[in-house]
This record gives sequence, structure tokens and C-alpha cells, in this order.
Amino acid sequence: MSMSFREMEDTARLRRQYLPVLEHQHDLIELTLHQLRRVLSARPLARRAHRAGAWCHDTLRPSGAIFSLAWQPYRTDTLSEFSSLSDFLEGHATTTYTLPHRVDGTGFVVYDGAAYFNRERTRNILKFDLHTRAKSGEAIIPDANYHDTSPYRWGGKSDLDLSADESGLWVVYATERNHGRVVVSKINPYTLRVEGTWDTVYDKRSAANAFLVCGVLYVLRSFGAEDRIDFMFSTHLGAGATVHIPFPNPYRFITSVSYNPQDGHLYVWNNYHVLRYEIEFGTKRETNGQLYRFG
Repeated sequence: MSMSFREMEDTARLRRQYLPVLEHQHDLIELTLHQLRRVLSARPLARRAHRAGAWCHDTLRPSGAIFSLAWQPYRTDTLSEFSSLSDFLEGHATTTYTLPHRVDGTGFVVYDGAAYFNRERTRNILKFDLHTRAKSGEAIIPDANYHDTSPYRWGGKSDLDLSADESGLWVVYATERNHGRVVVSKINPYTLRVEGTWDTVYDKRSAANAFLVCGVLYVLRSFGAEDRIDFMFSTHLGAGATVHIPFPNPYRFITSVSYNPQDGHLYVWNNYHVLRYEIEFGTKRETNGQLYRFG
């Protein structure tokens, strides 16, 4: 099946933009010309002491280090680093960081040696340098609802959810201007300036969680039974689509979903358990073109 001229242009642009990150993942280079087809059954790894939290790798720097944030209301101010997966599973932290402010929600991310999180009781994104152990930036996300105004369905002050993919740093949130529906903004990780914003039609409080892959937002519908991804939004096309992709949920209380572009896996915290999912992508032809209904 031959590509259209527009698709060939898009492919060339993606190669130029993402090749430095994807040099060891050639099969992901043309990801936006494909679509998420399946989320494979989770691989349970360990049980944690906290019901809610998040865990991730540095999404830009190749490293075996793992970062973990266990969330408790009004008491979350510690980030833990583990040198390897085995150390993380055994609970042997290499170091811990005391953050300069407490954290709302579980939507933190580590990108290029810095942790980014939502400062408690604010619509601010804070950048914390892991090398200097100090705050290195803070910025307001304009009009963003915060502190349980528009959280994910599980609650947890999860109004602002940071995400990272092959194209950089993102924040998922809602605004009153968009009637409480999901908004996606691209954030410059070094200046914290908003580089682009897209409004969607998806009610933020109906979403269980969300993540981005190559500039495409995927929204998880339920954090309990019958979980599924039921909405996607392409920031490249500026439009969304209804989809139905089952999302295995063995412990019935997902509090974070983090995509890692280094290995193409999803890192999930689910009701005291940490899990890792593999995901599969298929072309429009393989999926009979049923997923892409933009417009």
C-alpha cells in the first residue's frame, strides 16, 4: 500500500525530529503513521506500601535508573531513585530527594536529568534538577484547573498530569474555558514555556488516566472494571477519534500510567502494585482503518 505525498512528508519530518531519540528503535520512527492496536496483559512486578504512586525511567537519557513517587494527600514531598529494576523491586533506593514543595497527584515525569511535577495547591509545574538537588524552574499552566477541580476519576489531586514521549514534554489537564474537558499542552523542558495547546472534547473527570506516544494522546476510560482506551487525539492533526482498546487491569485501581519511549512500555501503578505493559501498534490497513476517524 503506497503512502500519499502528505504521509511521505510526515515520515521525513518525523525522521528528522525523532531520530536522535529513536536511533535504537527504528520500528517506532513512523509511529504516527500507525496507531495503538493492543495493550498486552500486564506483567506484575512487585507490591508497594502505598496504594497510589508512579514510577518511571528518565524518558530522554538511556539509563537503568528508576524513579518512584509514592503519593499521599498533603504529605508527598519525596522522590526515590533506584539504580536498577532489581533494586526497585527489592526496595533498595540509591538515593532520595526531598522536593522543595509538596506534590499534587501522581503525574510526575523525569526528563533529561530533571523531575517535573505539579506543585501542591497550584496550577504550577515545577522543575527539580536531580544533579543539584534544587528547584531549577517553575511555570504556571494558564487557566489549568487544579487541586481536585478536574482530577482523573480516582481523585488524588490528579488535575495536572505530566507526560513525556519521543517528541518531548507534555501536560494533560482541563480548563473552565474548555468546560472541564481535556486539554493537552506541549512544554519546553528547559524554559517551561508552553509551545502549543490543543483542546479536546473528552471530559477530564471521566478519564481514568492518559499518556502520549509520538504526540498522540490516549485516554483510559475506567480505573476499575472493563478498562479500555476509548479516545485518542493527534496533536499533529489537531483532531480526535473514538476507539475501543481493552486495557488489562488486574488490581482495579490505576493511579498512574507512564510511557517510556526508550523501551516502548507502559509503567503503571495499580492499587499497591507496580506493573509494566507491552503495547503493539498496527497500520491503518492492519486495523481496517477503524481507529482513525478524525474530524
